[in-house]
Amino acid sequence: MDNPFEFHEEDGIIACVGNNGGTTDEDIRNGFKRTVELLTESLKNGQEVEDLLVYPIVYNARHSIELSLKIVIKMLWEIEKKKGIGCSNEVLTERKKKLHTHNIEELYKMAYDYENIDKRIPSYFENIEDIISFYYFDEEGDAFKYELNKEEQPHMINNKISHISIELLEREFKEVMRKFDELIYFLDKCIAEYSLGTCTKSLSRSDIQDISKRLPDYEEWKTKKFKEIKNQIKQEYHLGSKEFSDAVNLIKKNRLFSTNIGCERIFGTITENELKEYASLVKYYWEKDKVRENLVMEWDNLVEIQQNARVLREYLSRISIETLSTLLCFYDMGNGGLPVEKLESTYEYIVNSSFDEIYMIRKLKQKNVCSRIIDGMRWCGQVTYEKQLQTALKEEGVDL
Repeated sequence: MDNPFEFHEEDGIIACVGNNGGTTDEDIRNGFKRTVELLTESLKNGQEVEDLLVYPIVYNARHSIELSLKIVIKMLWEIEKKKGIGCSNEVLTERKKKLHTHNIEELYKMAYDYENIDKRIPSYFENIEDIISFYYFDEEGDAFKYELNKEEQPHMINNKISHISIELLEREFKEVMRKFDELIYFLDKCIAEYSLGTCTKSLSRSDIQDISKRLPDYEEWKTKKFKEIKNQIKQEYHLGSKEFSDAVNLIKKNRLFSTNIGCERIFGTITENELKEYASLVKYYWEKDKVRENLVMEWDNLVEIQQNARVLREYLSRISIETLSTLLCFYDMGNGGLPVEKLESTYEYIVNSSFDEIYMIRKLKQKNVCSRIIDGMRWCGQVTYEKQLQTALKEEGVDL
C-alpha cells in the first residue's frame, strides 16, 4: 500500500502541511471550525442524517473551542513576556504541561487569570463562558469520540443527554467563534504593540499615549496645574511615583507622544528650502499629468524625455541624498501605517538599500506619494516638516 502521508504526483488532491505550507494552531482551528459549518449545512439541505453527524459536529465544535483557548493562552503569555514580566523556568515548564489538558473549564480559567494583563482585554471575554460552559461536562474531550468512557460507562447516558439541538448549537458556536476571532485579533495587535517597548509594567502604549494628551506643555511642569494632573493620573491608573516617572520618560522619548507636551523631536535635517523645492517638483509633474489626460503623448518623445531628465538633475542639485532618504522614509511610514517607533529602523533600511537618487526622485514626485509623506510626518510627530510642506504645496497651488 502507498503511504498517504507522502507526496504522490498522480493524486488530484494534495494538502500542504508542515514545512511545505505551514501548520499552525490557527490553521487547524479554522479547519475544525469550517468542518462544523459544512456538516451542519449538509443537514439543513437534507443531504445527511443528524443522528449520524451529530458526533463529529459536536466534537469539531468542542475542539475548535479548546484550540481557541489554547491559542489565547499562548498569546497572553507572549504579552506577559513582551511586558518584561519574567517567570522561572520551573513555572514555565509547569504551565506548559497544564496547557496539554483537554479540559475546557481549566483552560478557560487559565486564560481568564491573565485577562488583566491589559485593561482592554476583559471586555473581549464577556459572555464567552456562558456559551462554552455547556461543554464542561466533557472533561477529557472524548464524549463525542467514543461510546464509553474510561470506566466503561456510556458518555451520553452518564451525562443524561438524550437530545442535541443542532441548530441552537450552531448559532451559539458561531457566536463564540466570532468572539474568539475578535479576541485573537486584538491580542495579536497587543503583541505587536508591546513589541515596540513603549509600555511599563501596568501601562500599555495606548495608556501612555492617553496620558501624554492629558499632560500640559512641558514648560508648565513646574506649576501647580501639572502637579494636580499628575496626581489625578497616578490615582486613576494606580501608579507609583517611579512608574509615573517611567511613563513620562517614554513620552519624552517618543517622537509622536512628545508633541502632545510641546516637545517636538525633529528627525533628520530637511530644510524649509528643500521642502519648497520638493513642493515645486510635485507641482511640475502634477501639471504634466493633467496635460497628459487631454493629449496623446508619444512614448518615445525625445524632447519630453530630455526635459524630464533636466528637471530631475536640477532638483537633485538642490537637495541632499539624506533628505531624499528621509522623505522616502516618511512615505514608507505613512503608506504602511507604521508606528513611530519604527522610524529609525525604516530610515536605516532605506540608507542601507543604497537606492539610486534618480529612482528616489521619480518615486517622490508623485502627488499621491507626497500625500503619504505628509501622513508619515504627522504620524511621526514631525509637526514642523508637515506645516512647512503643507504651506509650500499651498503656495504652489497643489491641492492634495
